[in-house]
Amino acid sequence: MNKYGAIALTLLILVSCSKYHVKREVNNRSTLLKFKNSGILFRIPHSSSITVKQYATSLSHWLDAYKRINSLKIIQTDDRNLSASKSEFDRFLQFSEDEDFLYYKSIGIITQYLSSNQEALKKLFEENGLDSLIIYEVNPSLSAEMQYTDFNSMIIIVNAGLQVAYLDHQYDDYNTNEYDADKMKNNLLDEINNRLLELMFKLKYIKEK
Repeated sequence: MNKYGAIALTLLILVSCSKYHVKREVNNRSTLLKFKNSGILFRIPHSSSITVKQYATSLSHWLDAYKRINSLKIIQTDDRNLSASKSEFDRFLQFSEDEDFLYYKSIGIITQYLSSNQEALKKLFEENGLDSLIIYEVNPSLSAEMQYTDFNSMIIIVNAGLQVAYLDHQYDDYNTNEYDADKMKNNLLDEINNRLLELMFKLKYIKEK
């Protein structure tokens, strides 16, 4: 079995028994199954140690191992209004002091984001021939000294009218024996992108070659 085949098999096993703690809030499956030309846009914290380019490069390597049923074009933009939150209070994923998910606050921030950036988002659709956009907001953390990494995230899928067809959120943390910060970052990138690929498999946007 070649390298990509082994990677694909590993992910297929993971998909059948998810290791990520994901809670779905909106899931319009009949609409989602119609999408064939989705773009993928990363949204990161304003002071992220991992760049959008690093996320995109890592995801591209993973996607190359699969047959794409949906085009899944990775979108990179210089417009930080689209690709970065301005502060903790601007992030899609919002929690209370007791770490409960604040659904309505998150929906309000998402609605404001889609409205405020409507022109720029529509331009992305037109320039890239998209019928939908997958916005993947990620907030990672790692400590080489404590041998610990974690990330929380939200995936939103909107149609060409910027209506939300899918919304979920997730949090996972990991202890590791690794001390090398670069290796830890690469491992965390793999976890982050595998979390997205799990959903792509479930929606039948990708399959094994």
